[in-house]
Amino acid sequence: MNIILNKKENENLNSNEIFVELQYSNKNLNLQPFIDYINNFELNYKNKVFVINDNYELFEIKCEDIIIFYSDKKNNYCKAKNEHYRIKSKLYELEKINNNFVRISKSCIVNMIHIEKFDISETGKIIVKLDDNTEQVVSRRRASDIMKYLDDRRI
Repeated sequence: MNIILNKKENENLNSNEIFVELQYSNKNLNLQPFIDYINNFELNYKNKVFVINDNYELFEIKCEDIIIFYSDKKNNYCKAKNEHYRIKSKLYELEKINNNFVRISKSCIVNMIHIEKFDISETGKIIVKLDDNTEQVVSRRRASDIMKYLDDRRI
């Protein structure tokens, strides 16, 4: 796919607005991934930093430094490098931070950039091996979502 970009200033737009017009030939091109990327750009562009409240201290963690969000005994936690932080956010809210965060079970959301490999056994069990040498098991309910994610990125 060849993309030609025409930039043009528009005084009628607000400072935080961008107008995108998509022109294409009538040939049967699958533009949906490109349209999805543009639609999700704002979601990926903002929220590059996550604010953590730990023992009455507020500090920022970059989203790319976060390895997983998980639940344990009615509390939610964030793991970044070798640090664990208790957080107040709900897991369903954290799923929407960035497209790199994917829920693999009811109690775990992983950051896809920290996945070293997927171990798929003969029984269909999927184990996610992270770059901090930990492993997380993908629930049966989420296995089809993970397989779709992998199929979309397969070469």
